Order: sequence, then structure tokens, then C-alpha cells
Amino acid sequence: MTAVPFWKTALRTGLQPVDLTCHIGGIADLIELCFAADMDAGGRSVIREMRFVSHFGWALPALNAIGLAQYPWLQGFVWVEEGKVVGCVNVQPGTGQAATWLIANVAVHPRFRRQGIALAMVRASLDLVHRQGGTAVQLQVDDDNQGAIELYRQMGFTHVTTHTAWARPALTPAPELPLTDLHIRRRRPDEWAEEMDLARRVRPEGFLWNQPLRAADFNSTLMQSVDRWLAAQVEEHWVAKDPQSGQLAGSLVVRINYPEGDRLILCVHPDYEGRVEKPLLAEGLRRVAQRPWLTRIEHPSEAAAAEAALREYKFERGRALRWLKLALR
Repeated sequence: MTAVPFWKTALRTGLQPVDLTCHIGGIADLIELCFAADMDAGGRSVIREMRFVSHFGWALPALNAIGLAQYPWLQGFVWVEEGKVVGCVNVQPGTGQAATWLIANVAVHPRFRRQGIALAMVRASLDLVHRQGGTAVQLQVDDDNQGAIELYRQMGFTHVTTHTAWARPALTPAPELPLTDLHIRRRRPDEWAEEMDLARRVRPEGFLWNQPLRAADFNSTLMQSVDRWLAAQVEEHWVAKDPQSGQLAGSLVVRINYPEGDRLILCVHPDYEGRVEKPLLAEGLRRVAQRPWLTRIEHPSEAAAAEAALREYKFERGRALRWLKLALR
């Protein structure tokens, strides 16, 4: 249960903007209730932090204003019934494209579903984005959540892509390198633009739902390199080249020791589907194999050859999330 500090007053009933001084603990409880089955260690850590700072709600606006506490997802709306937060939605400007805003953590307590609460909160969020000058909003929804998908469809959201999350168990041995006629090697620094062009062709929506493709994802700045060195993080870019034509057949980003663990990002040229996935993934897994934590990858769900390779290499299928977008007029 969430402790209620003595300075908090009784919560009003119905739809209202998020108030850091009285809603943060209730939002943490609701998010944990609704998303516990899919929450990873990072998500659980955020919930614990939200509960801790809920005891200092009176100071959060001031700390946020001077940069000592950053809780960007606490802009949004809640729905209150019986003195408790039973619905929430978080809103924030997108990274790298401020005109596109992000909506996340749309949650309604099971007892209060199918009463129009989610619709009211999302509509309020769209009005907020419009007032702030946003021209579009983007969100994620579980691919099997047909009720939410239909709600968003009726509001005008369109499907961008669907990504499936995969995880390889800790301490799993690296696979043998398969035979291939492609040349698999570390990418040269002067090839970053070619790698980015491939990503723009096959992953135009970006690698993360809340962040568009950026040149810095392929050509690290000096500050990024220093930050990774200080954090003992490693980022490697591998490519598969056709030795006959010189065509870039695929690429793999290997991120080691990042906050979410080790992560792979795979791009496959359409002309080489079924030929490039296993060699690139095997090379990447040799860099992270038998580590004491999961290796993760998110990949477009319709990529059958990639799915077959991931299954062969002992990855386990996780959530499939639809990315939806709505242009505001």
C-alpha cells in the first residue's frame, strides 16, 4: 500500500492533470497492477523510485524546476475514484522531434474498465499536445490487446510497425559461426552513412518507439564515446557485405554493459533475407555469450527469417508491441 504523507489533501474525483504532490504513489501502484506481468527489472526499479519520492511530493515541483529531479513521464492525466488513482496516462515531447509527442502508461484499474475512462484520458492528452504545439502523437500497445487497438483505431491512430521483443537466457554458449558467402566484419568508421542508409530503408520508424533514427546512432560523437568509456560500455557495429557487388547486405549493432543489459539491433537488406540473419547474429552472440544476464533484441514481427534464426539461437519470444501514430490537425 502507498503511504499518504500528512500534507496531502483528499483527492478530487474524476479526470484531472497529474499533480506531483499527491498522485505519484497512486500512479506507481496502478502501473504495477496493470503491467506487472510484463515489467522488467528496470521498470520495477522505476516503480520503487516513484514510491520513495511520493513521500516528498511537496518538494518535487521545485526539484524538477531546478533540474535536481527529472520525472518527464509525470506530465499527463489521472482519473480518481473513491479517493484513489484508478486511471493514468503519461505524456511528453518526443526525443529529437519535439513536434511528435509520446503517450505511455495508459492504465485503468480492472474494476473501472469499460467506463470510458481511457478514452477521456487519451482525449485530454491529445488536447494537451495540441495546445503545446505538437503535430503528432505516438504510442505503443500490446499486439493482442484488441480492445485498446480498436479504441485507438476509432480515434484515428494508424499502424506504424509491430516489434517483438526477444531475450536469450544468461550463460547460454555462443553458437557456431555458420558457413556463408557473405563477408562478415567490423564496420569501418567511414561506412557509417551506408549503415544509416540501410536502417532508413528497413527500419524507418527507428530502433526505439520513442526515438527517431539519428546520425549519432551510427557515428558517435566524442562526448558519447567518452560517456561509454566512463560507464564501461561497449558499442560495436558489424556489417555483412556481398563480396561480388560490395552491397551492404545487413548490419548488427552490439551494445554491451548498457543499463538494460546487452542488446543487439539487426538490419537486413530485403535482397538478402534468409542469408544474413544467422551469420550476423552468431557473430554478435560471440561477443556477449555466457554473460550472467539476458541478451535482448527487438525486431519487426513480420520478419520470418529473423524469427527462425532467433529461435535457433535460443532466444525466447516476449511481448509484441504495435507502434501507433496520430497526426493532429
